[in-house]
Amino acid sequence: MNRQYAGGRHGRLESGMPTPPVIEATARTHVGMRRQVNEDSAIAEHPVYVVADGMGGHEAGDRASAAAIGAFAELAALGRSLGVADVDAAITAARGAVDTVAFGTERGAGCTLTGVVLIEHEAAPHWYVLNIGDSRVYQLTGTALSQLTDDHSLQAELAAAGRAEAAETPRNVITRALGSEDSRHDGWLIPVRTGTRLLVCSDGLTTELADEELRAVLTVGGRSEAVADELVRRACEAGGRDNITVIVVDTVSAGSAGTGPFDVVEQTDDEGEDTQETIEVTRPVRG
Repeated sequence: MNRQYAGGRHGRLESGMPTPPVIEATARTHVGMRRQVNEDSAIAEHPVYVVADGMGGHEAGDRASAAAIGAFAELAALGRSLGVADVDAAITAARGAVDTVAFGTERGAGCTLTGVVLIEHEAAPHWYVLNIGDSRVYQLTGTALSQLTDDHSLQAELAAAGRAEAAETPRNVITRALGSEDSRHDGWLIPVRTGTRLLVCSDGLTTELADEELRAVLTVGGRSEAVADELVRRACEAGGRDNITVIVVDTVSAGSAGTGPFDVVEQTDDEGEDTQETIEVTRPVRG
C-alpha cells in the first residue's frame, strides 16, 4: 500500500493554509492462470496511477506496455504540481515510446493505456482520467459504482449503435490503442472528493468479474491492499484467462483548495473520519 499526500512538508499546518489531498493506493498484477508472460504494466507512484495492457497477438506486447508506463514514470518523477498539459505530454511520449518498440518487429506492438493522474486545475486538485483501449477506470461513491471510461472496442461501438450483433462480438477486438492507427485518447477532469474509491484495471479483471461483483468487493473489502488482493484472487478463481492488473486508489482526504506545489511525502495515519461526497465530471479534456 502507498499512502501519501501531495503538498507541503508533513507537520503542523499554519491556520488558514491549504491542506493537500491524502491518497492511499495499492497496485497488484498477476500473470493469470493460462498465460506464460505478463504483458500488463502499471505505475502507482503518486500522483500517477496508470495501467497498460500489451495487445494480444502482437510481438513485444510486454515491451510496449512497459514503454508506455515508462513515460508516466517520468511524469511522476517530476515531483511538482502537474497540469493538463503535463499529462497530455506524457501521453504523446507514450505514443512515441510504443512506436519505437514496434519499429522493426514483424507484426508490430501495441498496448492500451488507462488511468488517473492527480493534477492541479483552477487552484484545486482534480483527477485527470485518461483512456485509450479497453482497460477501465471505475469510481465508487458510497455503494454506487460507475464506469468512468468508455471501452474502445468493436463490441462497445456496436452496442452503442444498438446493433444486435454486439452480443456475439468478442470484447477483445479493440478499436484504439497505442501502436495502432487510431491512438486518440479520451480524457475527463474530476474534482477530488473525500471518501471516494477509484479502480484502474486491465481487461483481465473485467472479463472475469461482472460489475456487481466488483462493486461488492470495492464496497466491503476494506483498505486498498486487501481489496486489490481480493480482486486478483477472484479473477484467478474465475478462470484467469488473461493477465490481471488492478490499482485501487482511495481519497482519504481531499484537503482544501490551494496553489502550493504537490511534493510527495509519506503521511501518518492520524486523519479523522472521512465525509462522503459525490464526484461529478466537470468537463472533457479531449475527445
